[in-house]
Amino acid sequence: MNVPDKYNKFVFSQLFHQLAKTDKRFVINYGGTAAGKSFSAAQKEIICADMHPIKILVIRKVGNTLRDSVIPSFLSRIRELELEEKFKFNKTDRIITHKENGSEIVFRGLDDPDKLKSFEGLTRILVEEAAELTLEDFMELNRRARGRDNIQITLTFNPIDEKHWLKKHFFDREDPDVEIIHSTYKNNNFLTEQDKQQIENISLFNNNQYRIYALGEWGILTNEQPWLVSFEHDRHTVERLPVLPKFPVYLSFDFNIDPLTCVAAQMSLHQGAHDSFIHFIREFSAKRSLEDLCRQIKMTFPDHTLFVTGDASGNRHDLAMADTNTTYYSLIQSYLGLSRGHMNLHRRNLPHGESYMLLNSIFSSYPRLLLSRQGCPLLINDCTNARIDINSRINGALRKDREAFKMDLFDCMRYFFQQYFLSYSSKIPMGKMAA
Repeated sequence: MNVPDKYNKFVFSQLFHQLAKTDKRFVINYGGTAAGKSFSAAQKEIICADMHPIKILVIRKVGNTLRDSVIPSFLSRIRELELEEKFKFNKTDRIITHKENGSEIVFRGLDDPDKLKSFEGLTRILVEEAAELTLEDFMELNRRARGRDNIQITLTFNPIDEKHWLKKHFFDREDPDVEIIHSTYKNNNFLTEQDKQQIENISLFNNNQYRIYALGEWGILTNEQPWLVSFEHDRHTVERLPVLPKFPVYLSFDFNIDPLTCVAAQMSLHQGAHDSFIHFIREFSAKRSLEDLCRQIKMTFPDHTLFVTGDASGNRHDLAMADTNTTYYSLIQSYLGLSRGHMNLHRRNLPHGESYMLLNSIFSSYPRLLLSRQGCPLLINDCTNARIDINSRINGALRKDREAFKMDLFDCMRYFFQQYFLSYSSKIPMGKMAA
């Protein structure tokens, strides 16, 4: 983008000029706090909209967050660039329109019911706080942006976690369509010395936070309120676990639609002996029908004896089903071709506090409790990220929300231990759990 001469009277940052000169499809605008990433990105999009009749989509994961920060930032940049007379803002539709050339800057969250309407005729996409998105979110955005030449997608974020899909997708492989631009507060000439010192002071309290927010380097996602305190990644995970042919497979289900989840485990029949084991060998997590999920399970374990447990809500009749006398578990039993004796169901789910004691006691003391990194990556991620809900009055409450901490696979694991190890855990001395 060649910036028109009329903008020469304004002082732009080095980051703005880097963003302005690249014409690659993907622009990775990442780094530390106070680097001016969002500020400079907004300037570029506004100038693009002033130069040509285009349609720009500005995205965040959750739509309500646009109102508090992103939209006010764009309106401020418009005033600073002395373009108030050229643009108008429709607060209801969340669209900034250029009065002369018809350019539109459309603000949407991926959770907006009408989000798909915003994708038609796009020229540019700006994703703010891109680390909030899943890989599936991004792939859908990219798919919607096909069919036009010279579309550019800019992703702005702090590099919070070295295991994030953004690093694997854009940094760990070569791609000629990607421009990576790194910036920190040190590149922002508009900060005061006091501002810079406050950022430097982060190093006094948290090295990981300093690496992420001051240096703009990939950090390690930390959990300050761990729920599964006995979980140790090196001790409890291995790269791969074979499916043992002579042992049954134990399935545990959770019945949220987005996603529908199941974990598969194998275990020795004798519990707590020196050679006892529990292996979590496979996870299933996707937006699919229960019948499709069961079909995949049968294909994965065609010759194994299967046992089923899971969320107690699966025992209830669902009015949404064609046959109101049908339950999720009766469907699973039918789809998998199981007898009633293979359905190990409980009537209520264990309260979080009791589940907290159960899982932590077993993870701390069981001879061989392993999760496959190849077969259960999302479950392992749940074990790492499971947090105590500090806002709950219930001891041991597990923090959940449908955006950041779904914990569906983790719930599958909780139901598994409730069904098969509740009596065993009562035999574990409390001192051994704390060890």
